[in-house]
Amino acid sequence: MSEVVLLITGNEHWRFITKPLIIPSLAGIYLTAIGNKKSLFKDAVLLGLLFSWIGDILLHMDGLFVPGLISFLIAHIFYIGFLSTTKSATASFFKLRPVMLIAVMAYLIELMHLLWPFLGGMKYPVLFYGITISTMLSAALWQYQKLENKTATFLIIGALFFVTSDTILAFNKFRQPFEMAGMYTMATYILAQLFIVQGAIRYRNNPTI
Repeated sequence: MSEVVLLITGNEHWRFITKPLIIPSLAGIYLTAIGNKKSLFKDAVLLGLLFSWIGDILLHMDGLFVPGLISFLIAHIFYIGFLSTTKSATASFFKLRPVMLIAVMAYLIELMHLLWPFLGGMKYPVLFYGITISTMLSAALWQYQKLENKTATFLIIGALFFVTSDTILAFNKFRQPFEMAGMYTMATYILAQLFIVQGAIRYRNNPTI
């Protein structure tokens, strides 16, 4: 959490060093924990981390918000790919009660309602990103009762933190900047990636539990 401390203290110089280390550290934890279970270039979790890392670097630079957004969009697509291919003999709670996923749709509609007048030329890129991250959240929720409880909980919490982080970032950038927004964005983002990685480790090591 040194990144959050540096944000609070306003030490942007050191953040150029610490921020790019967050995702490689998590990738190292993931690789150490799962061993050589999949080819590096076929592992959707690692590819999601890779594009998150690229997005981290781009968003830290002036004038590269759109490329950064695209990088995170691709990261979410890889996370969706991972979440949509988990296997289990048990049916998901949401497969039996898909109407419950209306809550995710309601979030997206309300988010776009609040942001739309302030987006200018970014309306459709932000809408497409919102649809993608809402799909990622839905795919994470789909793990409930499909995977072992702790594994599913890690993945769901990770997705919820990711949505929270992106929502804070969007409100701060497009609607109304507010104090400590950067700290809240990074804290929830780090927790999001950490929980997703921990959930993915549990699934990779015990795919049948």
